[in-house]
Amino acid sequence: KFFVSLLKAWWGDHATAGNDFAYDYLPKVESASNHYWISLFEAMHAGVIKGCWVMGMNPAVSGPNARFEREAMKKLDWLVVQEIFDTETCSFWRAPGEDPASIQTEVFVLPAADAMEKEGSIVTSGRLIQWRPKVAEPPGEALPDHQILNRIALKLKALYAEDSGPFADPIRHLNWDYGAEVDIDKVAAEINGYHTRNTDDGKKGDIVVNFTKLKDDGSTACGNWLYSGYWYPADDGEGHTMPATKRRGQKDPGGLGIYPYWAFSWPVNRRIIYNRCSADLDGKPWAEDKALIWWNGEKWTGYDVPDFGKTKAPDAPGGEDPFIMKTDGKGWLFGALNEGPLPEHYEPVESPVSHNPLSSQMRNPVIKVWKTNEGQDIGDNWGTRDQFPIVATTYRVCEHWQAGGMSRWLEWLTECQPEMFVEMSIELAKQKGISGGDLVKVRSARGEIEAVAIVTARFRPFKVNGQIVHQVGMPWHFGWGGLATGDSANDLTPHVGDANTTIPEYKAFLVDIERA
Repeated sequence: KFFVSLLKAWWGDHATAGNDFAYDYLPKVESASNHYWISLFEAMHAGVIKGCWVMGMNPAVSGPNARFEREAMKKLDWLVVQEIFDTETCSFWRAPGEDPASIQTEVFVLPAADAMEKEGSIVTSGRLIQWRPKVAEPPGEALPDHQILNRIALKLKALYAEDSGPFADPIRHLNWDYGAEVDIDKVAAEINGYHTRNTDDGKKGDIVVNFTKLKDDGSTACGNWLYSGYWYPADDGEGHTMPATKRRGQKDPGGLGIYPYWAFSWPVNRRIIYNRCSADLDGKPWAEDKALIWWNGEKWTGYDVPDFGKTKAPDAPGGEDPFIMKTDGKGWLFGALNEGPLPEHYEPVESPVSHNPLSSQMRNPVIKVWKTNEGQDIGDNWGTRDQFPIVATTYRVCEHWQAGGMSRWLEWLTECQPEMFVEMSIELAKQKGISGGDLVKVRSARGEIEAVAIVTARFRPFKVNGQIVHQVGMPWHFGWGGLATGDSANDLTPHVGDANTTIPEYKAFLVDIERA
């Protein structure tokens, strides 16, 4: 019912039971391939991916082995970047040391609006969906992302209007009726879900209460079943009704700090998932002063939306199993990972020690190893502890944000944190003849950067398997653009990720350091 409702949202009346609700309109990928971050740029470098559209990201700075990833961008036929400033991704073709005439990638920069220059929802990592109003007009020709995408979609539909076939039909039949200037309420209603025809649950065009009303017969459309209900009218605890995500009610009936009348928490405004755990096997709160939900003899009730069968009694089959998304309803002490079910320590691909002190296996045996252009100046190179004896890590500072695409363009923030630096211990600085404020070179198997040395007691040598190991740390916010410029720490990081999500190994790699 969730998938059919999604297809109905995308293709409307052209998605019917007779054509499997337009399932064949979806592009298919090879089962053995993926386009996670690292493999995405490997595919660009190999010429498999010809074009890339980047919205509000700066991979020329934020990606691992960033020199390699910028090299991959050179192999694209075209690159579209939606941005609020001229980031390094916008201008990778004129990076320091590059010959723009030798780079054939056609780059289109679309001026976008900042988050405060557009209306819409924002979702926190705590699952809270809050509606944020526009507080300023975007400058010049800048447009909100949804307006940019709307113009592109309408133009594509016009270009394909007279065509037909497997490539044209998914675009021609796309359910895209938000207007020449996007009606953001219409977008919100589609994400929430609505009835496509009159049913016992509602009239055609009415939005659904939540995902429990979605159907698999084509009678509902929904852009994201998890968010369903966030646009449905709800009380703010003070008698005012409005789309749930716009609420700012400050009542907290249970005194637990969940504030159920403030905005909307997906799914179904449930503030704490698996909240059946807050009650004992008989359905009574473990602690009365922390009561969240409980069994009242007929149903589960309380201060939160029960994450459980509403009328499933504690003594019913499964009534004691709160983890409803697990196959057995129980809490698990481990998860199904590619390496196996039990925790294990593996050394990073670049390690300062000769062997893993905790296991006979040195590195994760199921990571994807690329080694593209290994041995070349710009390649997927790994170093050894003999070449690079110092451990490096990367991190953020509070004055800058992510790859610096916003913060490095603001005068007050760049004044607070104006240049790239590397932190090191007093002991390492003494060993290398480095003083605080010196300009130093930091080298890895992937490249070399310059940074200002900060000698600090925050970093200290430590022992690993009986040997002294030194560590340095660098922020990864900097690049050649903006008001505060500097080399990118990610020019040094390896193009390797973990075995489950391929999150890059930014946090531990080997370098050497010397005075510039």
